[in-house]
Amino acid sequence: MKKTLLLLFTSSLLFAQNTSELFNTNWYISQMIIGGQTIVTPTMDQSLQPSTFIAGSGNSGFSSKYFNVAVMSFTFSTLDNSFIKNSSGCTLGQYGGSNTAAVQGYDQKNCDFYGYPANGSVFNYQVIPNGSGKTLIITDSNNGNKVYYNNMFLATKENRFKTSITFQNPVKESLIIENVENDLTVKVFNMLGQVVYEGKTADKKIKIDTKNFSKGQYILMIQGQQSQKFIKE
Repeated sequence: MKKTLLLLFTSSLLFAQNTSELFNTNWYISQMIIGGQTIVTPTMDQSLQPSTFIAGSGNSGFSSKYFNVAVMSFTFSTLDNSFIKNSSGCTLGQYGGSNTAAVQGYDQKNCDFYGYPANGSVFNYQVIPNGSGKTLIITDSNNGNKVYYNNMFLATKENRFKTSITFQNPVKESLIIENVENDLTVKVFNMLGQVVYEGKTADKKIKIDTKNFSKGQYILMIQGQQSQKFIKE
């Protein structure tokens, strides 16, 4: 009887927190905010694999994947949109490809984010729409550090729409989009779903001043086109 009640209680927590998006989505690590510093996921010589949630009868699990994999077992809290760490671990592979220092540093931060907090620590999570996609934000409630995940993989080479619209990625001072029809609405969203730019195309291109954009990832939406992500360095 007690086991039945426990299973019912666990199921009610999962339902109350509406966790279906967590478990039914492949998440790709996109950036971190550690100690107030934003760090965009560095490129490496292998494809980024999706991070995933795994449901269990009591405990659930999350695998945060970059080069190595940080694994955390957790229990959903009675508080909305939060879970409690039970245990954690991280694989110990050694990356030796290009961009070595950046990849190894970021890899260690991914492991530390889930490994350093003591068992019993509380993590909060949010799933935020960002254009046609969505962003998962996991926050360590002890220090405010955050890891961001997107449900779409973002490559950092030249992006190309099906209609041959092109732009360079990442960007520094400006985002230039070419081979686009005139008089189309263009919007740029940050990872919180806020509009940070809105304009119109002209002369089959558009140039967006990004000097004042904060470092991180953004979503570009052009009327009638598939939304795309880009990185501001």
